[in-house]
Amino acid sequence: MARRLKSRPSVARVGDQPVFERVLGNGLKVLVLPRKGVRIVVCDLFYPVGSFDEPPGKSGIAHFLEHLLFKGTERFPKGRIDQLAFLAGGQANADTGEDRTHYWFSLPAEQWELALEIEADRMVHAQFDPREVEAERQVIGEERARDVETPLIRLDQTHQALSYLRHPYRDPVIGWPEDLESIGAEDLESFYRRHYRPDGTVLVLAGDVEPGLVLDRALAHFGAIPPGQVQRPPRRDGIEGPQTGRRDFVMDESEALPRGILGWHTVPEDHPDSPALEVLADLLSAGRRSRLWRSLVDEDRLVGWVEAAHACGRQAGQFFVQLEAAEDQIDPSDVEEAIADVIADLAEIGPAPEELARVRNRFEAGWRWDQEDLLALACGVGQAALWGDWRDWQAEHAAALAVDAAAVRRVASKYLVESNLTAGWLLRPDDAKPNQRPAPPLPLPKKRGVAVTNAALASTATIAHPKIDASTKAGRRTPRQVDYQPRRMLLSNGLRVIHERRPGVGVAAVDLYIEGGWVREAVPGVSALTSRMLEEGSVGRSSQELAAAIEDVGGSLELSTTWNSLRTRSEDLGLGLDLLADVIRRPLFPAEALDWAKQRIIGDLRGDREDPAFRADQTFRAMVYGDHPLGRDHRGGVREIGRLTRDDVFAHHRRCFAPETAFLVVVGEFDPRKLKRMIEKQFGDWEPKGEAAPSWPALPATGRPRSRRITHPGEQVHIVLGHRGIARRHPDYDALLVLDHILGSGPGFSDRLGRIVRDELGLVYTVGGGMTDSADLMPGLFRIYAGTMPEEADRVVAAIVDQIRAMHLGHFSDDEVAGVQQYLAGAALFELQTVEQRAERLVDLERLGLPLDEPKTWPERIAAITPRQVRDAARTHLHPDALFRVALGPLARKRRGKRSGSRYAH
Repeated sequence: MARRLKSRPSVARVGDQPVFERVLGNGLKVLVLPRKGVRIVVCDLFYPVGSFDEPPGKSGIAHFLEHLLFKGTERFPKGRIDQLAFLAGGQANADTGEDRTHYWFSLPAEQWELALEIEADRMVHAQFDPREVEAERQVIGEERARDVETPLIRLDQTHQALSYLRHPYRDPVIGWPEDLESIGAEDLESFYRRHYRPDGTVLVLAGDVEPGLVLDRALAHFGAIPPGQVQRPPRRDGIEGPQTGRRDFVMDESEALPRGILGWHTVPEDHPDSPALEVLADLLSAGRRSRLWRSLVDEDRLVGWVEAAHACGRQAGQFFVQLEAAEDQIDPSDVEEAIADVIADLAEIGPAPEELARVRNRFEAGWRWDQEDLLALACGVGQAALWGDWRDWQAEHAAALAVDAAAVRRVASKYLVESNLTAGWLLRPDDAKPNQRPAPPLPLPKKRGVAVTNAALASTATIAHPKIDASTKAGRRTPRQVDYQPRRMLLSNGLRVIHERRPGVGVAAVDLYIEGGWVREAVPGVSALTSRMLEEGSVGRSSQELAAAIEDVGGSLELSTTWNSLRTRSEDLGLGLDLLADVIRRPLFPAEALDWAKQRIIGDLRGDREDPAFRADQTFRAMVYGDHPLGRDHRGGVREIGRLTRDDVFAHHRRCFAPETAFLVVVGEFDPRKLKRMIEKQFGDWEPKGEAAPSWPALPATGRPRSRRITHPGEQVHIVLGHRGIARRHPDYDALLVLDHILGSGPGFSDRLGRIVRDELGLVYTVGGGMTDSADLMPGLFRIYAGTMPEEADRVVAAIVDQIRAMHLGHFSDDEVAGVQQYLAGAALFELQTVEQRAERLVDLERLGLPLDEPKTWPERIAAITPRQVRDAARTHLHPDALFRVALGPLARKRRGKRSGSRYAH
């Protein structure tokens, strides 16, 4: 019998939107945020448990448990949760933090109750099969191995371990390897029984729902679940004694770009000083006018990137300054001295009134954008309600807006002091100082031999593909159409304008697209350099004046030779259009900024190349496209960037920037008549060139398939295989999109590669890809990526090729086709949730020459695809015997035992 309600539903508001709240008799708190105008619903369930709550010696158990909750229950067996979300046109995922774990579904509005059914069931009936536990242990070990391949993550984890000596926040959420080895099925089930219960848990639904119905159905699904039989275990003593002296460490990385992390202990999130620390972080690094960016990047040119943040949890907090060099060498002493000078100035004098006004405008604009994002809304109110009242989220926002200069001075002088600092540097050996403490070795996962069954080692051809029942409850309904009404107009100079009015949102997203990208550039790298030089101001405004104008009103302006993005409050739209037009039409390209712009691009390129997956992909592109621009990085190479001149930049701008080869998209809250006048004022006298955009160079003939093995230090081998694909407007695109989702681009374990290579055979941590995601004006790539241990690389390639061959031969069921069609019809709704998503969708449609009404016709169009069309397209476009292949990573070690394990990316 359902328990009586503890209280009647209450109605309050986030901003000007209502929130309905009810606490069930078992202690479950239910919040409903009805939001009309979008046809989707987010369901987010928050448990008050995270890595902070783990027993000593069991670090990582909260994250481990989160993985296992996707292994199913008796009612929803392994794989069924992903399958049901997929058939409903949505997705499911989860996340574990230091203080909470949450599970969320994003679903079409007609399907929201599916999430309640699943969450209520797995709150009580999770299963802990020892075989699945052992498999998932290996997954998490490989997840950690993947993380520690990245220098930045190694630096961050080492800093965390040295800045906290006893506090549970010292432990990584993923856990220490030796602890993960000791966690058994009994430990996981015991932890689950103690913490997964309705009392103290928060359920949030946000989107197109009727609050009364949601509250009633929540009661029906969760009301009979009893609260925990014992009191929740008290949280561990998280008190860390005050730090009494500076701590330092250095990590020597001969090939990595130098980086640093400076961290000071602060306060938990509910402390009265937390809002002032948030404001301090914004003053230091948010935007080009911020103190640290202006000093370290623009003026002294000591680093290429810097960011400050106040990272606070329920039990403690830290204030971070993170930075990245633009060159191979850096002097930590110079950088730290410059940072100390900026902090000292704020501590002594405080921020100017205009600086605080800028922060308040940025916070207020960010709050408006959050109201558009259902997952951000659900997270905001859910996390606040978990520890108190959901209204605390609004109170925190109001408190940040009320911070004054005295509060900033006080927290800067109280917390950001030398004795409270832990400084970590990742340096090339020549930069390391002799008095700096070397970093301790970071624990790596132990390699384990895991017993496997004959079935698990069988060829993929012997695995039965589960039947996808396309007639399930999750898939019977057709999603309702969204409110989508873009309009088009044309200026006399040829500039196309597409706009969609969204009353009540309080913001506007503007995108100006220009046909000036790297494929059309005359000199490699000049497009990227021109993009960076656009940031340096116009003939009438310096870079700092341009930054001040947009940042003072809480807006943002990202400039490029192709996709320029303006994000602003609706009342500042006129100013934003003025700034955008000014810098695009009348750029200054100052000579004194050229060398630093080039150096920062080179630094970005070198930083990206530290990622072995990025390097493998770049190598693959070069093999498939040859010397075509599509075969190289869009920024060019280091030598090519170094040779570029200011004349090259001006030439590229003259060659590619013209109204007849550009279009403007505006989505948000505006008066259409006023918008037309604003656009005419700023862009109407832009002189056309009278020429078409430079043509794209023709693709060379595809060469013979090749394989390349690149030895690279690390834990995993990164595999990319495939061949050239199709253009976006190819008649077979729709059929191939269905095929991609059968093969490797579906969410969760809904596709073949995820279900078989990852979940059943347990050969990889990450696998997936397809042909349509890169289809553009020119043919993209059919590309499959996998990351695995070196001992399994050959088996992974064989398993992937088996599935590609199966697709080529048409060895997939009609039900698999029908299931993908249902998913795609529902998933299309998620592309139109926010004004920013709508603007980006309109840009893609226009630049690709597709009809603007495609989102309206999409469900019917995808439903019309037949299994025969999918099989014909697969046979025509997939070539399993003509695959290019790259494998980058360490060589296989001598095999000591066979491995198995499933992979789940939640």
